[in-house]
Amino acid sequence: MQSLNDLWFGITKHKWKTIAYIFTCFSVLFTVVKVVTQFFPSIQISGPAPLTAAILISFAWGLWKVWKPSKTTIKIAHSSTCLEISFGDIFEQVGIRAIGVSEFFETQLGQPVSDKSLHGAFLRRHFSGYQDSIDRQIETQLINEEHIEVSDKVEGKTLCYQIGTTALIEANEDRYILFALAKTNHTNCKVFSDVELMWRALHKLWQRARVECNGHPLNLPLVGSGLAGLNLPTRDLLNLVILSAITESKAHEITQTIRIVLRRDRFEDVDLREVKQHWEA
Repeated sequence: MQSLNDLWFGITKHKWKTIAYIFTCFSVLFTVVKVVTQFFPSIQISGPAPLTAAILISFAWGLWKVWKPSKTTIKIAHSSTCLEISFGDIFEQVGIRAIGVSEFFETQLGQPVSDKSLHGAFLRRHFSGYQDSIDRQIETQLINEEHIEVSDKVEGKTLCYQIGTTALIEANEDRYILFALAKTNHTNCKVFSDVELMWRALHKLWQRARVECNGHPLNLPLVGSGLAGLNLPTRDLLNLVILSAITESKAHEITQTIRIVLRRDRFEDVDLREVKQHWEA
């Protein structure tokens, strides 16, 4: 069913491309037939049967070209871990979910946390009107973590933690690992990150996940693609996350299923068939 949905999405998204692919394939087949019959008169290709076959082949080729899967799996060699990459909503996935946050573990929507970010969506979904609840959990989780206090920050929290610091947060029956992924500009609360910070943050996330997952899947977004974006193409970001997950899983198992969940607006940026082929080659 999902494959049919993916196919329909591709057709509706690329109507003219679909027609162009079908027409191109039919033209190629027609040219091949004309060349064969012209130079080899003894070979006769005519009638409704070859025409029907050419039409079916052309349609199949056109539909194949515009279809892209919304989910794929990569078996990590020499481990029991399966890496799953899918397009969808991370909040609908079963298992523990990882959310990248700033080094201040902000909980206030507005200037400290944009409501357009995944972090903001997490706060709205579970703690809208209940900020004290998550603040208490974060304080308990980070009580023994190394930190410094800053005095020149214009708004939000003032306790600053190291990149990679993690906090396990419970919301109803859901569990989240918040991990410090980005630094913050103290004058305007804008967050920023880079590849080195991302790699360090992921390393700490995997360490915490080994303790907390206990066989449950770990779900994480396309790290580095949000408001603290690294300004890298989707495919490059995805490869970085996959490489980190594979490296850590081969060193020591994290959990049996690691799921990277991409937003639907990234669907045109990456073909999961190519990703699977690259990492399983």
